Amino acid sequence: MKRIVLLLVLVALFLIGGCAQQIEDTEVRSIPPGADVTIQGMKVPYPTPFKYKFDFTTNQKYALVFNAEGFFEEEFVVEPSLPSLKKGEVVVNLTPSPLWAATSASPATNNWIQILVGPELDARKSWQIMIDAVVKRSSNIMELNYESGYLQTKYTVKKFDTRNGEFLLRCQLIANLVSSEPLIYRIKDVSEWSGNGVQWHPYNRILNEHAEMITEIQDRLGSY
Repeated sequence: MKRIVLLLVLVALFLIGGCAQQIEDTEVRSIPPGADVTIQGMKVPYPTPFKYKFDFTTNQKYALVFNAEGFFEEEFVVEPSLPSLKKGEVVVNLTPSPLWAATSASPATNNWIQILVGPELDARKSWQIMIDAVVKRSSNIMELNYESGYLQTKYTVKKFDTRNGEFLLRCQLIANLVSSEPLIYRIKDVSEWSGNGVQWHPYNRILNEHAEMITEIQDRLGSY
């Protein structure tokens, strides 16, 4: 009886060892596709989906990290026991970031851009257009001076819940007169993030309403 039990144990160990020796040619996918992936800290040179050989003779675990614009970073561990390996695939669902949905890319993000005012507009009309574009989306104007051509809003602050805790984003529009003849304004939207409301760091996107302000100002003032 003892010999039979020992034999069964040896067979089981052999089977487990045999599975560990397998090299899986696997399709790595993300939903949605197009994510950048690092495997064991090394970046894969092409986005998902792609084929990858998981060699469990050298590693019993593979750490994968998925990154895609507009989504939270996803960490995933591939082990020999992963059920989807039998189908020849690893599939990871990405979770949308609410911060991304509430913001937009803009050339004026933390950067001055100039607007040459069209010849059909004088200084007073162009000034009113800028005020209208701002007030339409935010009544929080901090400073307004027509003589010097300076406009500054208060910070618009929004809070987002992320997997790493609370995330604050604040944006502030600044515009000032560069030249009276020709009539040129420059505008910038200061965008910053914070995890504690004390230390603020530059962020590369601005709130959608601020992006809309800038687009309207450019479209209505611009010389074409």
